[in-house]
Amino acid sequence: MSTLPDERGQYWQALKSEEHLAVEIMVDKYYPALLNFLLRLGCSRSDAEDIIQETFIKAIQNINHYRHQERFPAWLFKICHNNFKDFNKKASRRREIPHAPRDLPGSDGPSPESQAIMMDEALRVQAALNLLPPKQHLAVVLRFYHGFTFKEIAYLMSCPTGTVKSRLNHALTTLNQHLQEVDCNE
Repeated sequence: MSTLPDERGQYWQALKSEEHLAVEIMVDKYYPALLNFLLRLGCSRSDAEDIIQETFIKAIQNINHYRHQERFPAWLFKICHNNFKDFNKKASRRREIPHAPRDLPGSDGPSPESQAIMMDEALRVQAALNLLPPKQHLAVVLRFYHGFTFKEIAYLMSCPTGTVKSRLNHALTTLNQHLQEVDCNE
């Protein structure tokens, strides 16, 4: 079974020629990350699956618009985020509290007590994240959950790199304050 080499240009060549294997590899490689991304943005699992399906369709249809100087994952996540925004506009509904920890792919290893502690901490962080304005929330998710660079986040959010840094700084300050308040109240 062949694989697609690097992510800076050879995906588009294989996808452009509509190689079935290239599409299968792309879906296998990026589906879990896109699902995690959408769940963290507050999407239900079934809505996220629909958005991801539309993302892959649009990526294949628009592969000629992929610019080789950008990383393929950043391009794909931008399509996914745009689909997420379109979905929310069409649904005309406010963001809901994510189904976060129980829906996110996990590992089996820690003891039940450790799992309970981690679940509690994850819920506290997720609740604090949900208090952030949408653009700050998105920047935090892209940076800390998906490891995108400032430049890639700027591309995804269609804003300057400095704006991304500012949003992250404000978001982290707000998260820190909220989590400290929660700790003081417990």
